[in-house]
Amino acid sequence: MKTLLLLIGISLALAQGVQAQAVRVFLDGSFGEWVNLDPAHTDAMGDATPGGADFSRIWITNDTLYLYLHIELGVETLIQEFNTVTLYLDTDDDAATGQAIHGIGAELSWSFGQRTGVFRQGGTAQQIGHNALGIVTAPTVSSTAFEIAFEREALPDGQNPLFPGESFRLVLEDHASADRLPDAEGGIVYTFTNVEPLDIIAPVLIQKERADDVRVLSYNVQRDAFFNPSRNPSFNRLLQAVNPEIVGFQEILSHTAEETAALVEAALPSAPGQAWHNARIAPDLVVVSRYPVKQSFSIPGGLQGDANAAFVLDMQEPWGTDLLMLVAHPPCCRNDDARQLDLDAMMAFVRDAKAEGGVLTLEEETPIIILGDMNMVGAARQLRTLVNGDIVNTGLAGPAFSPDWDDTPLADLMPPHVALPMTFTWYSEGSNFHPGRLDFIVYTDSVLEPGSNFVLFTPAMPPDSLAAYGLEPNDAIVASDHLPVVGDFRYTPSAGTAIDETGSGLPDAFRLATNYPNPFEQTTHIDYELPESGPVRLTVYDALGREVAVLAEGLKRAGRHTVVWDARVMPGGPYFYRLDAGGRLFTRAMILIR
Repeated sequence: MKTLLLLIGISLALAQGVQAQAVRVFLDGSFGEWVNLDPAHTDAMGDATPGGADFSRIWITNDTLYLYLHIELGVETLIQEFNTVTLYLDTDDDAATGQAIHGIGAELSWSFGQRTGVFRQGGTAQQIGHNALGIVTAPTVSSTAFEIAFEREALPDGQNPLFPGESFRLVLEDHASADRLPDAEGGIVYTFTNVEPLDIIAPVLIQKERADDVRVLSYNVQRDAFFNPSRNPSFNRLLQAVNPEIVGFQEILSHTAEETAALVEAALPSAPGQAWHNARIAPDLVVVSRYPVKQSFSIPGGLQGDANAAFVLDMQEPWGTDLLMLVAHPPCCRNDDARQLDLDAMMAFVRDAKAEGGVLTLEEETPIIILGDMNMVGAARQLRTLVNGDIVNTGLAGPAFSPDWDDTPLADLMPPHVALPMTFTWYSEGSNFHPGRLDFIVYTDSVLEPGSNFVLFTPAMPPDSLAAYGLEPNDAIVASDHLPVVGDFRYTPSAGTAIDETGSGLPDAFRLATNYPNPFEQTTHIDYELPESGPVRLTVYDALGREVAVLAEGLKRAGRHTVVWDARVMPGGPYFYRLDAGGRLFTRAMILIR
């Protein structure tokens, strides 16, 4: 999903000269795209006092919306807590204004561990929070490196721009370790680029890639806010835009599963023969599903009265199998030990369910999805437990294991925002914690293939997209401080041709078929065939050669695949679609009629 972004030409001005570069940045905490960009500065390792950061490298780039930094701290750190790392920005590139420090005049000083900053302008200093700067960081769990974004158009004091000119200077300092980047006075100089984007990427589309995909929604509804009459209309519009078949709710504290399903029914009325099946596990977890709930299990947690939930859903129609879905809400905030106990217990439940005996025994290749507000704000080892089966408290929960059916880790879906190059799922203007990725969907990718997936953050969506889906700009943040996290899935067991790696029953070549219908008025289907598993990218271009949609990207299994392009918001005319697979490119034309 890194194709969501603008491909920007970068101009980096250092004391040694200017180096023009181009890169796509996606703020997800994985850092893969930064390898295509030279570091802005490399600091000597081992020059820090023990007990804090030992800076090594920093990268800097920008697009039209954000300034992006990628920093390496040398020690495992929580970027929002328990550190003394401070960023100084001389935003007008004038040492005579702002705070005189390390040879620059800093208009902004930002303390990451305290989540607060000071903005200086015209001789006055004002304390500010993350919302005044549009700060987003990733990952939210501990790491030795981080990505950081600042809004370029931010007005920290409500009237003066954060970046008034084309250049600024930057210094990073850790007051605990006395390390600084750069060591020399004068900081790092960076000059923004404002060239036209080289590659315009359309927003992620909300509709399904395939009509038969099963759509799953994870949603923390912030202490029963779903039932609040003033906030329920926003929930209804969000549910109608997403139109899920399965919802895993968290923080349904004072209402029954039946009451929850009734509200879902009001937003998404059932057709003849349909129903919203439901079940609840105390204290706050509810599943509402178009498919029957066969069994429910409580998985006791690390705090008294705390529990996570497992539900077995009858997916004979459409998948011919059951689905094991865990809906989770481990303890928040600084409850690292209790959160780890919860995750250990959940993964032990999965391990035991895959083995014979116990309260539940799954048939081989039963799909498994684990979703919910995981409160991943602490040690990264908790994420490793969730994905890798790396159980920490083995004396209580038993041994670590490989949780997928093919003895590999689970896949972390990591849905992107519809209209931002980011993955945060929690957002609260009133909190001093800045946006973070707390909500997850992980799954057995040995038998499940993802389709469309996204996080719905309506304040960033363009007006035409909001109108197309009946949404209002603030719906996502009025409804809850957690955002809707959505994933579509299709079942691809090893017995099916879609993942048969032996060659039997598979296509004998890479192919891209003619779309149907063609010409078309709203949506069209595109089929492609892969004789072997591998990376795939299927894109749509307008008549000027501009990329307007990414219909499929990432590792795809061998077999026959179908995607749907919903072009209702696009102007009529000729378009081209291109498949990049197997080291080959295939291109075909289609006509959108208006």
